[in-house]
Amino acid sequence: MNRLRHLLPAGLAAGTLVAAMALAAPAATAAQAANARSYVVTALGYNSTGWTYRQVPATTQVPDFAERGFDDSAWPTGQAGFGTTNGTCSWNNPANVKTPWAVNTDILVRHWLHLPRDAQEVRIQGTVDNDAQVYFNGHLLQSVKGGNCAGGTIDVVVPAAYLDCCNLLAARGHDVGVAAYLNLRVTYVKPTQAL
Repeated sequence: MNRLRHLLPAGLAAGTLVAAMALAAPAATAAQAANARSYVVTALGYNSTGWTYRQVPATTQVPDFAERGFDDSAWPTGQAGFGTTNGTCSWNNPANVKTPWAVNTDILVRHWLHLPRDAQEVRIQGTVDNDAQVYFNGHLLQSVKGGNCAGGTIDVVVPAAYLDCCNLLAARGHDVGVAAYLNLRVTYVKPTQAL
């Protein structure tokens, strides 16, 4: 019992020290977070211009269209979104459809974009009616079945190993009838300098 009386103050002191450290840790973490803020930047917005595109029958193969070295110089240039202005989707209207895409066909789209070296969490988002394959610098990132224009069906983060300063976003949209729609955007996280 005598021995326990000597250990009790030391145990209380150690416990108090551990509790104080635990309480101080969130404050330090919050201070670190305040000094390392970041923000989301849109590199390529919805309804952006400068897309090269080509409509093809669904069975048409266009090898390497998503590759950086593919020659699309004979393709027309248009503005996203691609689709029809009739249909049951809220996007099938003149405000959202800038370039016609006929039903029961596929559309191949390509767009170049520049990203700064410190770009992080590069994300491709979008909507398609009906299906799409999304490529970045020739790499297939996502195959989606969007059904009837379910918003946000396309949503994928680009692996850092695929990034370059000059990048190619490409997609193949597939439509199965009634109405067509495809629109994409690219964002990234940009860290700010420590305060």
